[in-house]
Amino acid sequence: MCRLPIVCIVLYAAAAFAQIEETITVERILIDVRVTGYNGEPLTDLNAEDFDVHIAGKPAKLESVEWIQDAGIDPNAPFDDLETRRLGDSKGRLIVVFIQTDFARNKARVEGQLNFQRFAEQMIETLEPDDRVAVFSFDSHLKFRLDFSNQAAHIQTAMREAIMVNEPNTPPLVPNPSLASRLDRNEMKRASDSETALIIVGNALRQIEGPKSMLLIGWGLGRRTGDTVTMGLKWPIARRVLDAARVSIFALDTTWADYHDLEIPMQQAAEETGGFYAKTHVFPKLAVERLQRTLMGRYELSLLRPTGLEAGVQVLDVRVKRKGVHVLAPTSVRLR
Repeated sequence: MCRLPIVCIVLYAAAAFAQIEETITVERILIDVRVTGYNGEPLTDLNAEDFDVHIAGKPAKLESVEWIQDAGIDPNAPFDDLETRRLGDSKGRLIVVFIQTDFARNKARVEGQLNFQRFAEQMIETLEPDDRVAVFSFDSHLKFRLDFSNQAAHIQTAMREAIMVNEPNTPPLVPNPSLASRLDRNEMKRASDSETALIIVGNALRQIEGPKSMLLIGWGLGRRTGDTVTMGLKWPIARRVLDAARVSIFALDTTWADYHDLEIPMQQAAEETGGFYAKTHVFPKLAVERLQRTLMGRYELSLLRPTGLEAGVQVLDVRVKRKGVHVLAPTSVRLR
């Protein structure tokens, strides 16, 4: 029994206060943002004062803003001159190539894919030695064609074979980061639409740290019902999974057409994940060059969660206080 009641009360109150203090946490949110000119040229001199960020309409305080150069490529050098395009050391990017191959062999889709092939291969030639690329294809179901590799010849071969609707061999094992052990082949065979396939790929990527860029090379997303085109019902799930894995979609529409209905959901997927959409049937070289410039680097923004917001998915709005720039950032964030 305590013989000094007042001291006991003080000590008890102090202990209780310490317990309360331990439960107080400030949620920090990390997002990847790219800021470019209209040709994809990255802006590299921004600081916290240049950004205006809101979550669910409430201003979010920026704890830090850091520019990270992911590739040493000179965007002003000639496209075909690889040596002069190198600027310096790369930190190594993780890139996932997701190729849609039309199982019905629609002429506009197949011709467009073949037309873009050589430009895609030229793009692979400019990758940095530390970059790693994985290749998937989707026709009747999801197919795993190459685990993360920095071998240009292997990447190009996997991309060429994606035009076929064959069943690929099991990709060779690679050191981490690796996707092989994180994928279920039976689950991939059951993926009957691209949105489901994106969920599977996204879940595998969630277990690998750091940001990733997905090149969605194909003919479209969503569904056409009568005169209406909408995103597939599974897209909200795919989007949450891709956000959690820090994946940005860069949608390269290879369909040989000035316009088609399924391009609208492709645009939506790119915008919502912090990437961009581009057509490739007329000016494929320009689309590739814009992509190369955009992937040179990014900003990592560390935000403090605004008070009074409930857990769950909330709207994210990232703006830059400069004119004539493109801001590529996710349009939502999940709060714990």
